[in-house]
Amino acid sequence: MRSLLLLFFVFLSFGQSILAREESVNFRQGRLENGLTYYIRRTTSSPGRADFYLVQNVGALMEEEQQNGLAHVLEHMAFHATDNFPDGVPAFLKRHKISNFNAYTGHDETVYNVNNVPTASKLLVDSCVLVLRDWSGFLKLYPEEMEIERQVIQEERRAGMDLSARLQKQANFFIYNGSKYATHDVIGSVEVLQSFTAEQVRDYYKDFYRPDQQAVIILGDIDVDVVEAEVKRLFAPIPRRENPKPRLVYDIPDSPQPQYYKLIDKDVPTNGMVLMKRFRKNPVRSLRDMLREDLMREFYNKMMRDHLAECMENSDVAFLNASIGIFDIVRGYEGLNVVVSSLPGQEIEALEQLMEQMVRVHQTVITDEKLHGMASGYLKRLEQFKLQKERFPNSMYLQMYQNNFLLGYPISEFEQNIDTTAAILNGLTAEDFRKWIARWFDDDRNWIYIMQGNSADYPFPAEEQISTVMQEACEWTFEAGEGQEKLAVNGVLVDFEIPAGKIVKEKALKPIEAEEWTLSNGAKVYYKYTDYNKGMFNVLIGSRGGRSLLPAEDLPSADAMVALFLKSGLYKYGTRELNALVQEHSINMDISLEENSESINCTSTTRDADFAFQFLHLVVEKPRFDRAAFDKYVHVNKLTLAHSRKTTDDTINDVLRELRMVKSPRLWVRDARYYEAMDYEKMVRIFKERYRNASDFSFYIVGDLEREVARELVSRYIASLSSTYRKEKPVKYEYYKKESMAKDIAVDIPEQKYMVDMAFTNTLKTKPTDKFCMMILQKHFEYLFQQRIREAEGGSYGVHVRTDVTDYPESSQLFNVQFESSLEKGPRMRAIVHEQIEQFLKEGMSDEDVEDFILLLKKERDAAPDFGSIPFWTENIQFYQRTGKSLDAPEFFEKVIDKIKAKDVLAFARKFFADAQCVDIVVKSR
Repeated sequence: MRSLLLLFFVFLSFGQSILAREESVNFRQGRLENGLTYYIRRTTSSPGRADFYLVQNVGALMEEEQQNGLAHVLEHMAFHATDNFPDGVPAFLKRHKISNFNAYTGHDETVYNVNNVPTASKLLVDSCVLVLRDWSGFLKLYPEEMEIERQVIQEERRAGMDLSARLQKQANFFIYNGSKYATHDVIGSVEVLQSFTAEQVRDYYKDFYRPDQQAVIILGDIDVDVVEAEVKRLFAPIPRRENPKPRLVYDIPDSPQPQYYKLIDKDVPTNGMVLMKRFRKNPVRSLRDMLREDLMREFYNKMMRDHLAECMENSDVAFLNASIGIFDIVRGYEGLNVVVSSLPGQEIEALEQLMEQMVRVHQTVITDEKLHGMASGYLKRLEQFKLQKERFPNSMYLQMYQNNFLLGYPISEFEQNIDTTAAILNGLTAEDFRKWIARWFDDDRNWIYIMQGNSADYPFPAEEQISTVMQEACEWTFEAGEGQEKLAVNGVLVDFEIPAGKIVKEKALKPIEAEEWTLSNGAKVYYKYTDYNKGMFNVLIGSRGGRSLLPAEDLPSADAMVALFLKSGLYKYGTRELNALVQEHSINMDISLEENSESINCTSTTRDADFAFQFLHLVVEKPRFDRAAFDKYVHVNKLTLAHSRKTTDDTINDVLRELRMVKSPRLWVRDARYYEAMDYEKMVRIFKERYRNASDFSFYIVGDLEREVARELVSRYIASLSSTYRKEKPVKYEYYKKESMAKDIAVDIPEQKYMVDMAFTNTLKTKPTDKFCMMILQKHFEYLFQQRIREAEGGSYGVHVRTDVTDYPESSQLFNVQFESSLEKGPRMRAIVHEQIEQFLKEGMSDEDVEDFILLLKKERDAAPDFGSIPFWTENIQFYQRTGKSLDAPEFFEKVIDKIKAKDVLAFARKFFADAQCVDIVVKSR
């Protein structure tokens, strides 16, 4: 169900190392005599559920040349017959209404997972351990099943070969310097995929699927002693492999000289340069080493990101877009990435300016004072993070245990991590930071210069020109403090008298244990206390109206307003001052201006509540939109547009727009006319009109904020907001054509693609049972298309079925089918979709199938992670406003779902499809 207002809720997250270990009853770690490692942990984030993982310390790099791609083939084969599951693991899991299972293959590892397994049944938990055991070395590997996966993987490769993948494939030879990382790219070579034999797959399987290269990880609401005993019972009898094939570690050789390459593709919209410096990661010998490296990289990337954003907004620089940061490459390697785009012919000037800013950060921005401010804010967030301990998702523990197994990174207790992090931060100096930078910046090895564009004839800078700039950058020096203004930050935002306001009326919302407060300025506040997310709260303010109340000619200016929100600072605080203030406090704020509504969302911590409410007050009353920043935003976008090339995706979007959309002056195309229409005065006026009328807004305050504290902050900062006492309603515009259509669009895309997007829509008046009927239809057709199109025909890597039933603000229903296939098979696969829908409308489904799908929907609802969370309660309050009932009221689930029979699903399907609009569009290679 969709809420009226756009809700952003940001969970404060940190690196994978900030985790806890409780040795006694909650955690078991061990290694069996045969070499298998296991990690078993009881967690509390998903009561009654558990996740199961098998981690293999082998991937594509272990393949011989004739096996290129077979590690990935084996991953697919694990979902076919095994010793204990002759019909395949998926068939067993689906019988038990478990739908969340998957796997992935990388260069160095392969990981299998089964998630959201109910733990009430010991037999089911034991069976999932047995699934991991079968995956570890007991696949049947029947040749006929390999033929099915051969076709599926070829379709997976075809579907994945988009622009990004094409560019990446070309760049990999240089990024990995011709090493095995470049030649074995997981998906494999076309030749091997077309010709591999069952024996070749078995050879790889016999060599590397063995216990000394495997780890079992089980996380969730489990009895660790019982699960550990079952792991030992099932895995200990597996014999240690005699004379195993070595698990080799592959290096990327150094490049003494820069490697220069022009990466050309007609669908690259703009020319640019990507300069990368590859280097080895520092070895991790201790917890301190690991935490220190994570912190240094996180701080460096943030400082560089903030500094460049400031430069692009406030300075006259030659680069139109730029980024600098450290990122992971592959196991044991990371890299410095320098990305820059400029006006044609100004690439060298842009690069010089970008490198100047980078060196300025290294020499003058990184100061002890700067690091102290960042450390102070980080430590506050760590304390907040500590309060979320019971809500740590299993994925965080998975990452820690996986890194311990694959990389030897330490497992540590939570308190030890906090103490070690605090010690690192308290002792971190600018000199330490510069030594860390010197480790990877101050030498000439392993630079890669990639010129990215859409024409081989474009005069990109030569390798020698770029090298000269990079060498000179290493010799530049800047005086400490040069170009750095003193920040006047004192931690207080509102330094003026605010007119008094108050709560004038209160109303209890007993069914949802919330309150409604009416304020003296006409605003409505909805308050709900919940400590589900300890130490956190959220304020969502929203009203109806949105873009629909703006004249067509003002819409570009409205878009500029959203794009530039808080980009010029706030009130009297400039961008740098505001960033420094926010850095000291935990706060995240977003703005949204949708077609029918406007909203501002603020997430913060209980300890920073006063600051957050001050911030919100100033956002509404004293926003800051700098004219110079606006002019630059418009200028840069116009320049970028003028020097961009129309891509295949642009062509497709133009055709789709023409087919689907009505002609309306409100539907702006982002061309030169769009940016010309942006007006600074209009932008400022639009903000005031849309957001400075508290009487038309509802304020939703949900979270760990005590009632009396909330009342005081509301009276001071919300009840004092300006009001015009004008109530608004959105205007209804029709943007989509109403008629059905079927259309094939032929464009110049490689790989002989056939991409289907088939959407059925209707506007029926629905009841609660209809929503569940649509969900059952989705489950039915997902399974059906998986069997017919993927498994039986090998016609697609996957068929995606998406449905939606909405009753607010208007009734609408959607049934959408999307998939990719080949030009050869695509038309037949498209016809199968229509045939299966028609067959269903004639024959329906059995009551037994409906019962199975209902049970699956119940299990999915029980496993929903957000029941009781801040987002759940915010949406629930909105729903209660409209209906007078709670989202989780029995009449919306328990009282209706068990009454649904096969005849009800068929009746709804016939009613929906009978007069549904069908837009059936295929985009295919010419």
